[in-house]
Amino acid sequence: MIEIKEYDETYVEQISTIIIRNLLEVNVKDYGTKKVQEMTEDFTVENLKNTLKNRRKGFVALKNNEVVGTAGLDVSWYNPNEYYILTVFVKPENHGEGIGRLLIKAIEDYAIHSNFKKLVIPASITAHEFYYKLGYRYKDNQRLLNEKNMYLIEKTF
Repeated sequence: MIEIKEYDETYVEQISTIIIRNLLEVNVKDYGTKKVQEMTEDFTVENLKNTLKNRRKGFVALKNNEVVGTAGLDVSWYNPNEYYILTVFVKPENHGEGIGRLLIKAIEDYAIHSNFKKLVIPASITAHEFYYKLGYRYKDNQRLLNEKNMYLIEKTF
């Protein structure tokens, strides 16, 4: 059984490992080794500690008390009326088990309870179709990659 809990610092090492593994094992296919190596620097334990303590909200998915997934929520970088879903990752061996859906649902429930009107996801090339299946749509109805090679997709409540 999967349990979704709010993030706390005791999970940071496991979260770092999950994110870096996904970058090196999954996202590398779309972004290449050089870009992925650069991206991993943002997700070291020390960098994550700083990032996650400043996030609006963070969640972990636990299976047998082990972190198997994570997702975060923060105010948009561009619009204070929008909130971004960030760093959604599931252990590669647990892909396809519905863990990502549970994490997104936890964030959406929190957003609805907090009266947020819109969630935006800077989705990777690897994951954008996953979010589309969950009801997110391409920003301005345009399926375009931004300057960071991400798709901006959104859901309005």
